[in-house]
Amino acid sequence: MNRFGESMITTKFTRSVKFRQKLGILQIRGPVSHSRIAVRSLPLLPGRPCRAVLGFGPRQLQCAVGWSGIGPKRREGDGVTPLGKFFVADWLRRTEAWKVFRSDSRAIKRTDGWCDDPRDQFYNRAVTLPYRARTEALWREDGVYDLIGVLDFNRRPRILGRGSAIFLHLAHPDYRPTAGCIALSRADMQKVQLLWRRPLQIDIGCFSTPRRLPKMAEPTRT
Repeated sequence: MNRFGESMITTKFTRSVKFRQKLGILQIRGPVSHSRIAVRSLPLLPGRPCRAVLGFGPRQLQCAVGWSGIGPKRREGDGVTPLGKFFVADWLRRTEAWKVFRSDSRAIKRTDGWCDDPRDQFYNRAVTLPYRARTEALWREDGVYDLIGVLDFNRRPRILGRGSAIFLHLAHPDYRPTAGCIALSRADMQKVQLLWRRPLQIDIGCFSTPRRLPKMAEPTRT
């Protein structure tokens, strides 16, 4: 084989490696220690309130964000999906409703809750129900919390009242706005969850100009 042929094979292999790295499929040792996905907000379109795009590699998926859009999160209950880069600290699942799951995920129990009371010492922490302060139950009948990725927003350091329970979870069929979380359809979550073998970083931001908006696919029915 001549040098030109060897060069072509090397180039194709390098591109293949880079492509798989972008998808988070290729497990390598070295400086790349986690997978990355990006969430970008879209303008408020008729019939599509608070929609956003979640992208990893060449793939782009619809998702829902907070009713106040993406931006700096200043207080509990403002409906803002926080701007910034965050890691998924924990994965939680409903065992009977989510059959294929990550090996590092933990089963959700009926007594699991999340404290969102700024006056409590366990604010933005997992708690056991019943609990003395205001909490959100993680066991829900609507299926939205069948799979949860807990973002490390406002964890270390933790600021009381800045915001809590920022999750990556399942969306309602109509992609209704969340209280600040990021929501994917069940079908899309099933497609991509197993690609995220390593620790997952989510880069939450905004598109600077309408020219950069990707083509939106129709919502996946769940």
